[in-house]
Amino acid sequence: MDITQPTELLGGLSPEQFMKRHWQKKPLLVRQALPGITAPVDRATVAQLAASDEVESRLVTQQPGGRWSLRQGPIAKLPAWSKPQWTVLLQGLDLHVPAAHELLSRFRFVPEARLDDLMLSYASEGGGVGPHFDSYDVFLIQVSGRRHWHIGRRGVATSGELRGDVPLKVLADFTPEQDFILEPGDMLYLPPGWAHDGVAVDGDCMTASVGFRSPWRAELANELLVRLTDEGDESTAGSDRMYVDPLQEATSAPGLIPEQLLAFAREAVLKAVHDPLALERALGEALTEPKPRVFFEPGDALPEGLNARLDARTRMMYDAAHIFINGAAFRAGGRDATLMKRLADQRRLLAADVARLSEGARDLLDQWTEDGWVQPD
Repeated sequence: MDITQPTELLGGLSPEQFMKRHWQKKPLLVRQALPGITAPVDRATVAQLAASDEVESRLVTQQPGGRWSLRQGPIAKLPAWSKPQWTVLLQGLDLHVPAAHELLSRFRFVPEARLDDLMLSYASEGGGVGPHFDSYDVFLIQVSGRRHWHIGRRGVATSGELRGDVPLKVLADFTPEQDFILEPGDMLYLPPGWAHDGVAVDGDCMTASVGFRSPWRAELANELLVRLTDEGDESTAGSDRMYVDPLQEATSAPGLIPEQLLAFAREAVLKAVHDPLALERALGEALTEPKPRVFFEPGDALPEGLNARLDARTRMMYDAAHIFINGAAFRAGGRDATLMKRLADQRRLLAADVARLSEGARDLLDQWTEDGWVQPD
């Protein structure tokens, strides 16, 4: 992808311009961002996916008196298609439907570390999930039917307070600043903190939402510290040691934590963080860890003469010293590193490039193919 070239997807802006002008700053409405778009699934497939225990699904129904109901999947039977005011949400559709994965791939001008998944919302007439706001960026793509969107800034259109009497995160107050009706092919980008409420104008309304990961600092720190402390190699002399206190004196304040133990704890944390490349390795492993419901089908080694393609469920990234794939870290340098980074960026490696890998890197690629992480293409 040439990030300097204007694209229809972003209303004539280049990805470079979009990121500078709109990303995490202000909304963008693009009419016919994807002209001629077709829904990645039909109604029958929506029902099939909602009933699967491999797909995260939710059924939201609006009831009289401003009441809402929420049902977590699997959902064996959806309401009648003609019944108004219900919505089914299918999370991670890109992991199950190639057309959804292809649609998600159009947004790879944003770092893979931030790109999360594509959610599909199917709504009957009047269906929606109520006014709410997200803590992450989102592209809302209308793929069939029409949806009426109302949007507004948090602190202007809404106080941000949530209703306490419903099972959803529905805003208690919302006075929209703008509204749009999206037709198939239209797209609306919203940065974090913009409240929005989308209601299906007709039946068979499908909206694809491309969402992004935004980890909280404390959550990320906890994840990294767990990984850092798990990486200690007990087989290496001196790599780990137990707290000892041969000089501990008798105490009349047994509830007081000893200063020596506090110093030992501080040293343990700092050592884990300051080990060369330890933090970088832990971050890459965390960012590429597959989601809980993701499973891979084992295969055979990559046949000679074929291209290699990352499975749609595979997460692959890299930094200056590592290649990361599905929660595992590998060191690579020289030509192997260049080619593996190409696989991560393009999600595909041509047969001619596969042939240029060293014997060790080729063995690794074969192992990934046997694990189902990479597919012959």
